[in-house]
Amino acid sequence: MSALVAIVAVPLALWAGHRKKERIAFAERLAAQHGFYVDTSTKDPPPRQFDLFGMGSSQQVSFQFWRHGEQDSVFEYRYTTGSGKNRTVHLRTVALVELPFLAPHTKIGPEGFWSGVGRLVGMRDIEVESVQFNEQYRVTGDDERFAVALLDHQMLAWLLSSQSGQGSIKFELWGPWLLCVSDRIDMNRMFGFLDWAQRVREHMPTVLRSLYPSGSAQ
Repeated sequence: MSALVAIVAVPLALWAGHRKKERIAFAERLAAQHGFYVDTSTKDPPPRQFDLFGMGSSQQVSFQFWRHGEQDSVFEYRYTTGSGKNRTVHLRTVALVELPFLAPHTKIGPEGFWSGVGRLVGMRDIEVESVQFNEQYRVTGDDERFAVALLDHQMLAWLLSSQSGQGSIKFELWGPWLLCVSDRIDMNRMFGFLDWAQRVREHMPTVLRSLYPSGSAQ
């Protein structure tokens, strides 16, 4: 039996190594074509206190792309939940973009994605005046005043429009950063996803810059 396992395992390992080299070469070509830098190594998540980076185990970032002179980036992200037969590997594409204000910890997404983590850490559900929005999204946060200010009429209209993904993208804000989390997308679409994530800031109320200025303590 052990010999049979070895016969199967060796070709699989060789194929996986070859596939990884192909993806690295592809990522480097794409980065050059789009004017990006790329880190093709596998590493731990960024040292930022987002709930996403605390989910499950074996969290890994790979294929991180960014433009020269920018802090914003997009990368592939994976983590594992369960064990044995119940083990599940979750694959995501994540954009991390800088905000022009300091956000209290806030999460916006469809019911279910953030629910377990939010309840574990005691984050409360926040509702707004829009019944349609409250039915489609779940909002949790440390500061209800911030969430209500963020979700003004313009932001609500955008989140309810097809341009936002209508629940297919999950958002997590904390400090000067915004995470936009998608199911895994093709590598050649990651640049467009980062551009889209950077434009999310345009829909946010400008008053947040004075209410939660970047120079203030959180």
